[in-house]
Amino acid sequence: MKANWNSRYDSKEYQYGIEPNDFFKKTVSKLVVGRLLVPAAGEGRDAVFAAQLGWEVHAFDSSDTAQAKANKLAGERTVNLHYECIDAASVRYPLESFDAIALIFFHQMPEERRKFHQQCIKWLKPGGKIILEGFHKDQLGRDSGGPKDLDMLFNKDELSQDFKGLQIDYIKEKECVLNEGPLHQGKAFVIDLVATKSIS
Repeated sequence: MKANWNSRYDSKEYQYGIEPNDFFKKTVSKLVVGRLLVPAAGEGRDAVFAAQLGWEVHAFDSSDTAQAKANKLAGERTVNLHYECIDAASVRYPLESFDAIALIFFHQMPEERRKFHQQCIKWLKPGGKIILEGFHKDQLGRDSGGPKDLDMLFNKDELSQDFKGLQIDYIKEKECVLNEGPLHQGKAFVIDLVATKSIS
């Protein structure tokens, strides 16, 4: 798997662009700056943007090629990232240590996805937020990006169940036009979610 992602990122070009995902940008810009986790951070576009806003950004990805490109982008924009090269099943963080967790196009098989989403809830501080955008099941068959396996795509019911311990502030299934580097281009069907961990 690591070799596959390294191969994908083994180009001077940033495969998903260097500008942040639109939904992430709009959402994180409204929050009070704090400590942010960006799983599957790839080449760093979202992590670097958040660091520019003043967030303390922790990130990880299984690809060391992506990590190197993320650190290069951070250097060019004079910010620092705490970026680990590790897979989602192995990564560990203290409980209740993040003010926000950004899950942007991070797709896993159902069992791994449910486990990881539950782990994210544990890592959130009370009052902390999940920010998620991913490909909806209706994306299958489109060539604008995303997994080619229906089980790895999202729908509202599955995500509501994954994050049922949180308050769902916003959830929407929608068609949009992606323009995020070579690998996310064209009409796509996505789902957006913002959820908050209870303070009590």
